[in-house]
Amino acid sequence: MKKLIPLFLAVFAAAVVSWLAFANNVAAVVNWWSDFIAAGGDSAGLAAKTARGFIPWLDWSVVDYSAVTTFIPALGFTCMALALGRLIAGRRTSAAEFPFFKGSDQLNVALGLFGTLWGIIVIGYFNLDTVSMADLMQCLHTALFSTLMAVVWVFMIDRPLVRPWFCRILARSGLEETDDGDLAQAVDRLVVRLGAASDEFDRRQREYEAAFERRLAEYEKEFSARQREYSEFFARRIAELEKQTAEERSRAASANEKLKAVAAALA
Repeated sequence: MKKLIPLFLAVFAAAVVSWLAFANNVAAVVNWWSDFIAAGGDSAGLAAKTARGFIPWLDWSVVDYSAVTTFIPALGFTCMALALGRLIAGRRTSAAEFPFFKGSDQLNVALGLFGTLWGIIVIGYFNLDTVSMADLMQCLHTALFSTLMAVVWVFMIDRPLVRPWFCRILARSGLEETDDGDLAQAVDRLVVRLGAASDEFDRRQREYEAAFERRLAEYEKEFSARQREYSEFFARRIAELEKQTAEERSRAASANEKLKAVAAALA
């Protein structure tokens, strides 16, 4: 098991950096919300401000204001480090969910959906008189980056890479735990459980996609309505300004005529 110590240290270091990035992300979110609340939701007061945490060299990871993008890898690397720690300690472990835990995939997808919904919800807290396209794009970054991280972690890192690799490590260690002495039966039961979990995950994924599409349609509808309101507002303001300008010109012309009359009378 000593051969696993370098791998454990590397994964542990990745977990530490990931948790620091998550803490830095949370601090940046708190700082941004403090400035946002102090500005009364006025995006103009935040135009020159960018979210910053307490670790400057990790500010590049502050890409969303839900902190989901940094939490998912922190949780994943922590689970991997704990799994390797169990193997190094010689503890027998089941391969069913190794190196993560039951429901980890669903949790990551749910976190991605949470980040998506949070990015949309934040839009409603902006002052509608000063909200800009940059503010909307900022909220869209929160929605998309959290969903992207969940999808990449579950479907491109977790299932195709991490689980097979760690299961091979577990098999070579001789610490794989089975329900009974018949390994073939245990594998058959594992395959059945994985198939059922995959079907359930697909069903949940379709539900999440349908919910996301409904939310997105509602957002687009609301955005179109706000755009029309802004267009009508600016049209009214322009008309009022033109009217004021015309009145000012009329008063100026009247004053000039009076001055001319006074000058003529004095002459």
